[in-house]
Amino acid sequence: MGAQTHPVDAEVTTVFLANQAALERYARSLTRDEDAAADICQDVFIRLLVVARSGRMPDVPAAWMRRVAHNCFVSSARQATTRTRILERFVESDVSVSTEDAVVRRERDHHVRRALESVRPFEREAIVLAAEGYPSAEIGQALGRTAMAARTLLCRARGQVRAQLDSFDAA
Repeated sequence: MGAQTHPVDAEVTTVFLANQAALERYARSLTRDEDAAADICQDVFIRLLVVARSGRMPDVPAAWMRRVAHNCFVSSARQATTRTRILERFVESDVSVSTEDAVVRRERDHHVRRALESVRPFEREAIVLAAEGYPSAEIGQALGRTAMAARTLLCRARGQVRAQLDSFDAA
């Protein structure tokens, strides 16, 4: 059984191919990595396809694709920074950390886990996605909400977690 094509698929392919070389050069200038640039270009193509299929083909596709490539790069950099920070935290050698510091860190981590468990699962998912560097629009998409609704949800959920952590600190 063959894959179904949407009426705008040919137009999207034509537009993308017309701009692909310039987009690849731009992505390589951002990433300085051939594979990462190819990943960004693939993401841009998929996003263009999704947008066009929803009837919202950009007025100036070349500029739109360049902006999306930039946003993909920024998002990827944020996620890499978050991953590095998390890995550094878990890789720290116990030799360099005093026993007291290790106990305090474990207790803090326990409180953070309990605070995250106190919010609803979709709020927890929003907090985790934000911590991984995802923008509000993508968080909203993952949760089936608008970007504005995702920002509001995230603000409230963070407030609840903060209040829960404050109650642990007061105890």
